[in-house]
Formats: sequence, structure tokens, C-alpha cells
Amino acid sequence: MIHRALRVRDWTVDFLFVTGRNDREGVLACLLDLGATRPIVEATVELMDGGLNRGFTFSNTERRVSLSWVGPQTSGAEWVNTTVHEIVHVAQAIASADGTEPLSEEFAYLVGDITQGVADIICRLACDHCRERKND
Repeated sequence: MIHRALRVRDWTVDFLFVTGRNDREGVLACLLDLGATRPIVEATVELMDGGLNRGFTFSNTERRVSLSWVGPQTSGAEWVNTTVHEIVHVAQAIASADGTEPLSEEFAYLVGDITQGVADIICRLACDHCRERKND
């Protein structure tokens, strides 16, 4: 699993990219630590068991934290698609908490800032050759 911790504005964001076997216990422990309720954790387990090309984001607006999990994908394009999808969910949580208009230039910059924080991982996972090498 590849883990990336980001600080965006005054928000903490953890991205977990599963590249091999599913580290279910670690993901679930992180969710509970961030204040996820039992129904959210149970829904996450179902999603994780649902197959490839999955991801999810949990945000605790009171604590100003988010956790995004991107599970194993079928292609480089799917790594990009799912990761960007989850980045938007993180940006939505931050924007909602801060009162940022989602159709604004400020929101677009927020998405860009988050993306820039994981861009090297996105590039590595999107490249079939790079993905075949060990991802630490």
C-alpha cells in the first residue's frame, strides 16, 4: 500500500493506494480513528469486497480530516479516474466546511492543490511499466 499524508489549508488528508493485497484492517482502523461510525465502516467493507476499480472518501468536518482509499484498479486509466474522483470528494468536503463555492476558481485551485500532492503517485500508477515495478 502507498500512503500519502497531505496538509491542505488546515485540513489533514490521508490517501491510501492499494497496489497489492488489500490492507483491510489498516484502512478500517484509520476510519475508526477518524470518527467513522460503524455503518460507514460496514459499508466500506462491502465496497472493498466489491471488486476492482473502487475507492471511497470519508471526511470528518469537525476534525477537518479526510481519508481516501483507492483500491486495486484494472488499468492505468482506472487509477487516474478513481483517484481524481476521490480527490473531488476531498475538495468538496473542504469547500463545504470553508464555504467555498464549488463552481468557483477557488474550488478549481483546491482540486489542483490536492492533485499536485499525489501527482507522483498518480503518474506511477497510471504507467503500466512503472506499476509493474515495486510500489513502496
